[in-house]
Amino acid sequence: MHKNLLAKSVRLAMISGAAMTALSAPAVFAAEEGATVERIEVTGSRIKRTDMETASPMTTITSEQMAVQGIQDVGQFLQNSAVMSGSPAMTTTNNGGDGSTFVELRGLGSTRTLVLVNGRRPVSSDFQSIPSSMIERIEVLKDGASATYGADAVAGVVNIITKKDFEGIEATFQTSNSFDVDTNKQNSFSIVAGKAFDDGHFVVGADYVKQDAVLQGDSDVDFLNNPWVIYGEAEEESFWKNGLIGSGPDANVYFLGSGSVPCGNFYLASGGPSQTNGTCDGGIADIGDMRDFTDADTYNYNPVNYMQTPYEKLNFFAEGHFEYNDHINVYSETRINHRKSRQELAAVPYDTRFDPAYSGTTPDGTSFNGVSRDNFYNPFGEDVVRSRRRMLEGGCSFEQDVTRFQQVIGFEGDINDNYYYDVNYNYGHSQTASTDFGQLYGPNLSKAMGPSFEDADGNIVCGTATAPIADCVSMNVFGGPGSVTQEMLDYVSAPLIDSEVYTLQTFTAFVGGDVIDLPSGALSGGIGYEYRKEELKSVTDSGKFMGEVTGNKGQGTNGSFEVNSLFAEFVIPVLSDMPGAERLDLKAGVRFDDFDAFDSSTTYQLGLEWDIIDGLLFRSTYGTVFRAPGIYALYQPENDSFPSAIDPCGSGNWANLDASAQSNCMADGVPSGGSNNNDSQQLSKVGGNDELQPEEGDTFTIGLAYSPEFVEGLGLTVDYWAIEIDDVIDSISAADSLNGCYIGGVAELCSNIERTNGEISYLSEKSLNLSRMTAKGIDFEANYGFEALSGDFSFNLSWTHFLERENQVYDTDTLAFEMKDLNGRFDSDTTYATDKLNFTAGYAWEDLSVNYNLNYISGTEYDELTYWGTTLNDSNDPDSGNHQYGVDSFFYHDVTVAYNFDTGTSVSLGITNITDELPPYIESAFNGSTDESTYRLFGRSWFARISQKF
Repeated sequence: MHKNLLAKSVRLAMISGAAMTALSAPAVFAAEEGATVERIEVTGSRIKRTDMETASPMTTITSEQMAVQGIQDVGQFLQNSAVMSGSPAMTTTNNGGDGSTFVELRGLGSTRTLVLVNGRRPVSSDFQSIPSSMIERIEVLKDGASATYGADAVAGVVNIITKKDFEGIEATFQTSNSFDVDTNKQNSFSIVAGKAFDDGHFVVGADYVKQDAVLQGDSDVDFLNNPWVIYGEAEEESFWKNGLIGSGPDANVYFLGSGSVPCGNFYLASGGPSQTNGTCDGGIADIGDMRDFTDADTYNYNPVNYMQTPYEKLNFFAEGHFEYNDHINVYSETRINHRKSRQELAAVPYDTRFDPAYSGTTPDGTSFNGVSRDNFYNPFGEDVVRSRRRMLEGGCSFEQDVTRFQQVIGFEGDINDNYYYDVNYNYGHSQTASTDFGQLYGPNLSKAMGPSFEDADGNIVCGTATAPIADCVSMNVFGGPGSVTQEMLDYVSAPLIDSEVYTLQTFTAFVGGDVIDLPSGALSGGIGYEYRKEELKSVTDSGKFMGEVTGNKGQGTNGSFEVNSLFAEFVIPVLSDMPGAERLDLKAGVRFDDFDAFDSSTTYQLGLEWDIIDGLLFRSTYGTVFRAPGIYALYQPENDSFPSAIDPCGSGNWANLDASAQSNCMADGVPSGGSNNNDSQQLSKVGGNDELQPEEGDTFTIGLAYSPEFVEGLGLTVDYWAIEIDDVIDSISAADSLNGCYIGGVAELCSNIERTNGEISYLSEKSLNLSRMTAKGIDFEANYGFEALSGDFSFNLSWTHFLERENQVYDTDTLAFEMKDLNGRFDSDTTYATDKLNFTAGYAWEDLSVNYNLNYISGTEYDELTYWGTTLNDSNDPDSGNHQYGVDSFFYHDVTVAYNFDTGTSVSLGITNITDELPPYIESAFNGSTDESTYRLFGRSWFARISQKF
């Protein structure tokens, strides 16, 4: 390779975002003088090229970068990078998580970021299935790519490139923990081995990772240990600085625990205030133990929730390629993943308003679901029409046992000097067994909460003296913790087991090459065909299926779809070797996808690559994108969910409602004074819709990449990007339905609310092609490296700035769908930071290297969770009742020191979050009142890593 070409290639690699540590003569550019330059395939195109110049902006993250920062959780590492936004599920997501880790580009949802492994779809986009030791680099395409890869490549593509030419054996052990939260322990071990032979190469490896659990109570952060809410307007953005917790005229922060308490919260048929056990001694209660339930009795569920969920996983991978002859190269990829993970919530809040119990009729003929007046343990002598009791004796946890398998087999090679081909079959199988512990079984609850009596031998027997029920254990929910004995618990407990099998099959054939010589060079292109089939078979526990257990109930999802696709793309040289146009190429791609589940879709992309002068590249793309609804979105039956929402008609908010809103509530059966529902979560029904159509949109990028010859080692890029998506698959949130119906008076939203005797039974959140999304911003990257002080310095800066991020929502003021500005806000449990920045600096001297990393997240604002602010403070200011609070900007600093010994041993030590930044309080956040996906939860931490090469 000529020196000028090599230098230019290195600069282009820098421009693409690769770290300086990864730029020491990549193999693809290391051809000798006069040798044929190898064609490579870059993410975003199937056309192989001799350089990395593309019309689409791309960031490359190398395995060296991940090793420097002690990365085992690849998804968490990626999500922390500047190019990512939003708050996808992580292993720190306890309530609503399942041990998986996802990533999200542009804050548009993880399902709109396509994840690939070597350009092919994995069976799951869960990064827990991707071992860090097999990764050579990660290419993040910051542009829509539906014309190349089909559905879901809306916000961009994350393509994992694996190690294919690894030689030797490398074993690595790493351990990490935190200084203040010492339960935050993770240990990992990996081994990789590779061998080249005459006609091919083989690589095999395995990763083992074990992460321990961290409870919110393990941290000394106050709000992680207490369910606080803000009442009214805070004096300062950081409310804890006020010191106004508790009672008093100036207090603005209150403890708002759960109304399902260990001592019980009982609603009587005769009415009046609900009752609780004032002694709560765990025995048999009498009427003298009971008193009115107050807000001071609410249960603190925070400390016993996981803040980090434990898991144990083993990943195995094997890859090989074999040259059958001069025109056929056979390759194979095998990946096997097994993971066990767990989530732990506060003990089951057994509430007979939602859950099975004794169904009876009061003396006045009113039906109820609660505890019989004739239950032996019932001290009231009357029916309990609603019983709420925190079942501390049983706990509440969820475990997953996940096994995934991926097999790729393919053939590639040259047809002649001009054309090449790639034909491959990709099969993925994912099997999950999920077990819920602590849930209770309805038919037995009905007997245990029904009539019971004491027989002549002093035994408590279910039923009546004339009709006893054999093999039944009556349950005492009235005595407080310990009153539910192990025998009682065993009778009503029901571990629930769900299973799911998902399969993915793709067959892809592509042929490309130089089609025709033009005056400015060869027109290159290719055409291809792809078949894809996805199939899901899930079975829920029979108790959930029949609605006979506590917790979320529902049915399994079964469905499949097939898609046949044709695609083509071309790179057309227009100008070359001219003043102001060293090279000017046009890119064009088109794809036709024919789904059997819904209509077909045609997408396209047009691009421009213009080398103005040596080292200065102008680039731009415009294209259409689409996202197909998945099997769950299409076919899932109604299932339970408990989103964050407060009933505006609740008694705690009644005085804040104007006469019109109170009238709307009473028209729906709510009594004057409000309902008994002051909970912060409501039961909703979510489910699929087989009439859904794909989301459609368009993307646009324009930018410059500059590598000036007069500053050796410097690379700069700046890109403007814009994404618009229509027919977004979404649902009207429970909070919007409640607020819109009762405060806004929107009748059509009231149809999403089902009440019984004035109390919310459930809300509908069915999937619809409902709205639109927009995102616009600027990406900037800079890389610089030089020699000084007898060593090598390297610097990398990556910055993403949002100009716009909007979602279409229903505005109850205008009674219409309006675009809501999310830029710089925390909304719907998601952080939309205006700015994210990563800066790394490294110094290498002989075998010693020191690296520094800075991660910056700009501040955000959010609305208060409760409806206590709906009463206007200023009648002339319609926004004076909508209180907003701020989350400060965050800077995280990490330092790593590494040393390579002559024996092939490498040792790394790192301190992360050096300044010991604690997570911010966010009242409306679902898990721990903070954004567990965006901020670091455990303060200052450390890791130690040792690798041995043979």
